[in-house]
Amino acid sequence: MLRTFFVVLLTLFALAPAAHAETTAPLVASAIFSSTRSAQGLTWRASWVLTPEAAAELDDGSPRTLRFALPLADDVTMEPTTGLQPVLEDGHVAGVLVGRTALDARTVRAVFHQRTALDSDTHVRLGAPVAAGIALQIIDGDLGSDTRLEIDTGHGLERRVGHVAPPNVGHAARAEARRLTGYTSRVTGAALYVRGDDVKASKGVTATLVTPHGRARHGALAIAVAFVAIVGALFVAIRKLRDAASVERADALLAAEVDALGGKAR
Repeated sequence: MLRTFFVVLLTLFALAPAAHAETTAPLVASAIFSSTRSAQGLTWRASWVLTPEAAAELDDGSPRTLRFALPLADDVTMEPTTGLQPVLEDGHVAGVLVGRTALDARTVRAVFHQRTALDSDTHVRLGAPVAAGIALQIIDGDLGSDTRLEIDTGHGLERRVGHVAPPNVGHAARAEARRLTGYTSRVTGAALYVRGDDVKASKGVTATLVTPHGRARHGALAIAVAFVAIVGALFVAIRKLRDAASVERADALLAAEVDALGGKAR
């Protein structure tokens, strides 16, 4: 009886490190999420690039669970995909169970549909399924036809020249994410470089729709505001000049009166 107890105990200790390695070993090296507009809202095409070790495990027939930084919102659904099974939490897609047939070299792909109203005045939580963890991933908000999703900054995200990223993400990390995913960098301001931990900390990524018409409207408004500001500044300047001229005239009249009084005294 005692011998059996110690055998079971040793077996549990032997298995514990393996289980820990399974739960903590990184699964995703990078990912890219491309968005297009649809009649219902947005279509997201997700491509997760796995680590070489995770890809080798899948190729050997060992399924892995790819968890998202946050469960997707109610308005996001996943297309049925061979080799992928959605992992649900309280009715939300919180990840995918990846089988061998879903693997293409080191890449796993899926399509998600987000039913949401898109207009320039609404902030939308993006339905990109960013993987949990510290792997740097790319959300491409370029919708084509000079239309894009403009990422809301704050909550640890900064707007830089041509992209948005957390402050501690450097050029080398962005270059590696582009290399792994095959993303071609464009100076549109529509690219977001983000980690799953960043998404979790900010409770999701939100953006607004920017269209050519919206930019023209905002540009016209900015010109109108600038015109009003210039006219106001000129009005203030004219009043100051008028006041200065009035003071000068008063000084001249006073000087003339003083001279006249001086002449009479003589």
